[in-house]
Amino acid sequence: MEPKFQSSFIPKSPVVSGASNLRAGIPVGRRVQERSLMSFLAIVIFILSVLTALGVFGYKFYLKYSIGEMSADLEEARLAIQPEVIDELTRLDNRIISTKGLISKHHILTPLFKFLEVSTPKTVRFTDFQYTVTDKGIELSMRGEARGYATLALQADIFNKSQYFQDSIFSNLSLNEKGDVIFSFTTMLDPNLVSYSRGIETELK
Repeated sequence: MEPKFQSSFIPKSPVVSGASNLRAGIPVGRRVQERSLMSFLAIVIFILSVLTALGVFGYKFYLKYSIGEMSADLEEARLAIQPEVIDELTRLDNRIISTKGLISKHHILTPLFKFLEVSTPKTVRFTDFQYTVTDKGIELSMRGEARGYATLALQADIFNKSQYFQDSIFSNLSLNEKGDVIFSFTTMLDPNLVSYSRGIETELK
């Protein structure tokens, strides 16, 4: 009996085709590209994290160095200034502040008298003068005599138009044996008129 020879060259085991390498419909080349992209992104993120950490560390070191330098400079400046000089300057500054406070509260009556001199008609004279500092301000009270009611009206008009007198009141009007009008006058005085510091500033101009 003649032996049977297999004449076919087709292998018995199945040949794996390219189509069988598809997994869930994704080609092998695309999966390789996605893995490469993910690896690249991971490397980039890692490098950025390392650089950020190095930057934070370097900034902290710079801050510590700057603080140390400034502390050393402040200490040198403190040592350079003598404590005796600081105490003397402090006492001088306190005296200057006290002097300014006294000057701002100090009043002089010379400007008031000059104002009354030029603002009073020759037919009016004042016989009594009172100057009082109250909680409301500076109150001026005077008594005087005028040669008639017309002269007194003129004096009242001058005082009412003055920028230094506020709430001016003429009262207690009466006639003396000569026929002159006796009156009382009260007003609130503008502090600028009798201010010592204001007078100095005016003289320096």
